Amino acid sequence: MSTIRPSTSLRVAALIVLGLAACSSEPLTGPPEIKLGRSECAACGMIISEDRCSSALLVEHDGRREYRLFDDIGCMLDDERESGDGRRSIERYVHDHDTRGWIEASRAVYLFTEHDAIATPMGSGIVAYATSESAERSKAAHPGVVHDLDSLAAARRAWMEKHHGKPK
Repeated sequence: MSTIRPSTSLRVAALIVLGLAACSSEPLTGPPEIKLGRSECAACGMIISEDRCSSALLVEHDGRREYRLFDDIGCMLDDERESGDGRRSIERYVHDHDTRGWIEASRAVYLFTEHDAIATPMGSGIVAYATSESAERSKAAHPGVVHDLDSLAAARRAWMEKHHGKPK
């Protein structure tokens, strides 16, 4: 007759509970939490120290979801454009430059200025707003071009190629 030691039973029970919890958990979704002064930009490695220009991608790779955090919207656009590791973007989020609240990137309105017109962490000159009125107000003070996400991605790609050449 075999006996199971109490410590073995506890380990088996703990593994079963962990396994069940992993199976029943909801998939990752929604905007992430950025820990200012602690979270790192996935593209440039810089510590994210302010939230007005920060952004995030929720990506899926090999069936696993994870957040990629960015200190600058330009970093997010570049990272998504240059990714060749098979990951797929599920959701995109940016911070409203005025309210600092998260907004879905596809619903945001962007102002793309010269890099010195509006200070952004990596000098992209890209800021996001929840409304076109806010973006237009900002444009009056900081000349630039107002974009939706698709036209912004194309404008950023063109700017990067003009200043740094086409990626290999």
